[in-house]
Amino acid sequence: MDAEEEREKKGVRLADDPSNRAMVQRDLHCLPPEMRLEILSRLPIASLIHFKTTSHAAYDLVADPRLPPMFRNRVSESDPCLILFDFNFRVPRRPYFVDIEDCSRRVRKIDPPQHSKANELVGSCNGLLCLSLIDGSSESQSLLIYNPFVGDAVSVPPANPFPNQSEAFGFGFHPRTGEFKVVRIVWFALDVEEVEELMVQVFTVGTAEWRTKGATSPQLAGVTGPPDALVEGSLHWVTVVGMGGDGPIFGIISFELADEVFQEIPHPPCQRFVSREYSPSVLNGCLSAARLVDSLHFDIWVMKQYHVKESWVKQFSFDPCFPDIWSYYSRIFPEFICALKSGEILLRSDNDSLVSYDPVEKRLKSLQISGLPNYFRALPFLPSLFSAKATMNLQL
Repeated sequence: MDAEEEREKKGVRLADDPSNRAMVQRDLHCLPPEMRLEILSRLPIASLIHFKTTSHAAYDLVADPRLPPMFRNRVSESDPCLILFDFNFRVPRRPYFVDIEDCSRRVRKIDPPQHSKANELVGSCNGLLCLSLIDGSSESQSLLIYNPFVGDAVSVPPANPFPNQSEAFGFGFHPRTGEFKVVRIVWFALDVEEVEELMVQVFTVGTAEWRTKGATSPQLAGVTGPPDALVEGSLHWVTVVGMGGDGPIFGIISFELADEVFQEIPHPPCQRFVSREYSPSVLNGCLSAARLVDSLHFDIWVMKQYHVKESWVKQFSFDPCFPDIWSYYSRIFPEFICALKSGEILLRSDNDSLVSYDPVEKRLKSLQISGLPNYFRALPFLPSLFSAKATMNLQL
């Protein structure tokens, strides 16, 4: 570790210690503005938020409009934060976050704005979360897009309800159009025979109403929850794409947010592609598919060139055995989350702990993080200091 990196880590530890914040604030005010911004942009997001709430003087430092773009450039080169969504069988549910680079590695609660009650995490991108909420008076769902670290939000107008409806949402951003969009897939029955119909609607953030798409693919009937991955401006789900002699045939379908079309994505060249075995995700900006093979191997396939079947490669393959205090080896059933800048990959194990795999050392190790919820979904997340409303107007 070089001297500059050691000074940076020391500064982060000082800023994160409540007993030292007053001293840090005083010292920062004595520095030239450019140096102040450089130091603040290198602090973990948790330290910045605590720092912001300690005094008016600290708030003014963090509120400098030059800080958000500097902070965004830094976090793009860092390990992502994790958004954890509590999946316990209760409503409302609670989102949390963990900063992997924070010295404390402590789970912190996120309080949705406006006393909102969360039902489901629809998705995240560009520092924003999209939550499905529960209205306490009607128990109907509404959507809120907000920055959990700045606190402001953009409400999505409610979509028209249908009789006996079930619905799933997706949220994403397309870099070519610079637009954030929400996708709604809704199933409903209009007649007494309860013949199910399917509809897809799209809401472009910043407009006034939902738009209904034309013909929809029957493959969407298998979509029951949020998408698994946002890659190349497209949302991705694993769903039933046909029937074979042995039963349903599963595949990956995508919804391209710019042209608003569904497509089937070529799946990895494996013997079987079964929904319960595969989990699409993102690895270094590419679409990936993680698979546990007969509890003996954990494979991660990566599509190096988007939508090109021949570009699928097996990036990782390892035996998911993990040293355990109860037995010499216990087998985990991992879920791939993201890659870390160290080259390791981050996994959620079946006992709801966070584990990293080092492909050089070929070993698994547990991350010591305090306060993890009992059962959770984990998403990589690059925090932002831009307000939700301002982000909608940025060409990111």
